[in-house]
Formats: sequence, structure tokens, C-alpha cells
Amino acid sequence: MRILIIGAGIAGLAAALALVRKGHEIQLIERADTLGEVGAGLQLGPNAMRVLGALGVAEAVTAAGHCPQAITLRDGRTARPILTVPLGDSALRRWGARYVALHRADLVAILGAALEAAQPGALVTGRTVDQIDADTATVVTSDGQTMNADLIIGADGIHSRVRTALFGADTARFTGHVAWRALIAVAKDDPAAPPAGVGAWLGPRRHAVTYRVRPGLINFVGVTEQTDWREEGWNLPGDPARLRADFAGWDAITRLLARAEQPLRWGLHDRKPMRAWHRGRAVLIGDACHPMLPFLAQGAAMGIEDGFALGELLPIAGDSAAIEAALARFFVLRQPRTARVQANARANGVDFHEGNPLATLAMRLPLGRAAATRPDAVMARWDWLYGGGPLVPARP
Repeated sequence: MRILIIGAGIAGLAAALALVRKGHEIQLIERADTLGEVGAGLQLGPNAMRVLGALGVAEAVTAAGHCPQAITLRDGRTARPILTVPLGDSALRRWGARYVALHRADLVAILGAALEAAQPGALVTGRTVDQIDADTATVVTSDGQTMNADLIIGADGIHSRVRTALFGADTARFTGHVAWRALIAVAKDDPAAPPAGVGAWLGPRRHAVTYRVRPGLINFVGVTEQTDWREEGWNLPGDPARLRADFAGWDAITRLLARAEQPLRWGLHDRKPMRAWHRGRAVLIGDACHPMLPFLAQGAAMGIEDGFALGELLPIAGDSAAIEAALARFFVLRQPRTARVQANARANGVDFHEGNPLATLAMRLPLGRAAATRPDAVMARWDWLYGGGPLVPARP
């Protein structure tokens, strides 16, 4: 089939690569002039890495990133460990792939290069889609060009124009969380460097996440709470002094933030699970249909899974009825999993920011004891996620 994909982010690129490998002809349309991602870190769980393995890029992704040995939840003020989830070889044995942290731009570059090698010229940049007809699978671009296809895939993010064309305009919900993001250059032996692995630092009404994405480069995400968000944009320059004030008293974090020079700040929004992801011969994937909070580090992974799943379900050729049947099955198989991830991410946002000392103690003591005495039991809590679900490559 001839398939138009709108949006060359991680979900769009993964879908394009999956579909090209099934023999489809792809046109991937990106409004930006160049392929890229705003600089930030990214975590890919074993579920996403197994998909990338099936797409032939897992080795390149692993080489470009860092494989943390554990995720450690810590008290933000004291830095004391609360819970440790083993990764590294333990993840490989249990879930069939490693856990990888890397720079978003590196993942985008790897996926883009793999797509160009598989189908040269599939990516078209600097073109905006103005009109979308789901019934005829036709789009009209801002330069007046009409493009016809057998299927349109909307991979254009939380502010998706494809979703608006299919289901009408709506407004994402502000969650009450505001995030800081920074890439911080820190030498390995610098006393400001956080402990190795993925660190989740918890405290009343705020939390932070740290991990290495390249040698000497730490990704920092800090989340605080506020009642509203009136600023325009999702990726605004932030004041380093305000960032440090937000985490005052968290000594390990403030030592790291002393090195932060150009933090970014944005309000976190999400939507309730949708009742449908497709209409006619157009379908949504990734953040366009299931945007999620970053508190489970699965946003990119779910988009990657979506792309692979479409490749498995779509017929090599077929009429409108066959295509719509495949899209309906895609929704039935994928929506429960993505909705569960969305719900768990929201729940983590509450648990990470618990401000009641007794509630905090009740939550942390059982977790810490379980991790110390039965690490396999702690890992088992994540089998449903990292072990995969429908249309995710099985563990070897």
C-alpha cells in the first residue's frame, strides 16, 4: 500500500520503518525543515528495545546510549535509597532486552538513517498539511499539493492536526505539574555527578529524575506543582536560579543544578483515553491518541510499539473494508495497554509527590523491605509492562 505518515517524531519514524520492512510505500511528511528533536534524554524499557531489535536498530541504539544497572528511588532531601529495581543483565534475563537511556536526537538520527537506507526519499521535510480527508485518504499541503494514499497515519503529537480533522478540536488538560528539563555536562569524577543508574528523587509536591545519556552528559527532569499554566509554548527557556530554588534543600540535586545553564520549562498536559483512534482510512498513533505523563518513562515506547503493531496488522494490499478492519483490530489490541500505562503514569505523579509523612512512610517501608528481601518480586511488578503485550515482540 501507499501510506502517508504525518509527523516524523519517534512514533512516526518507527511506524515508517516497520511499514517499509513489510513492503509498503511510505511518504513521511514533517513540517520542520530538518529532522531532529529538541535536546533531551529518553528512557527505553526492554519492551521498546525488543521492538527496535525487530526493526534492526537495537544494536545502534544501545551503542549510542547508556545501559543503567538499576532504577533507584531516593528521598530527595537525604538521598537515601527507598527502592531499587535491577536492570542491566537482570533486565536482559527477565525481559529479553536491556534498558537503555540515550539522547532523543541520537534515536531520531538512527531511525531516520535506517528509514533512508530501507526506502530512499521516504522522508519529506518542510511541508505542512492543511487539509485531511479520511474517507479518501487524501491530504493537501500548504504549498497546494494534493497527496493521495491508501492510508493516513497521524503521528503528529499531543496537538495533532490529524486528530482534530478526524474527531474535532478539543483541549488537553493541564495536570497541575510543571516540568524542568536540562542536559548538564558533568565529568564522571565530578562531585556534582549523581549516583550511577536512573535516579528518581522524591519529595512533597516535587520529584526529579537523573540519568546519563552520553559520556559526561546527564539528563535532568524536575517536576513541581502549580495551580495553572498560562504561558504559551511547551518548551520555554527557564531561569536557572528559579530551578535551583525549586529544589532547595535537596543537596545532591542542587550540586548538579549548579552546573545547569539553559534549563527548559513546560506545563504537562494529557487527555483521557479516546474511544476511537481511527475514522475511514486514517488512524492516530503515539501522543496523537494517547499522550501520557512522563512518570513511567513510556511515552516514546508506546509510540514505537504502535508503529510496529500497525506493521503487523495492516494487509499488504486491500480495499477500504480490509484496511478499516485492521485499524479496528489495532485499537482493540493496543488501547487497553496504552490506557493502563497512562493510568500508571498518573498514579506515579501522585505517589512521587506524597506530602503526608505517615502516608509516605507507609508507602516506602514495604517497598524497601520487598526490594531488599525479594528483588525478583519487585521486578515481577513490571512484567506486564517490560514483558510486553499484544503485538509486542515476545521475549526470547
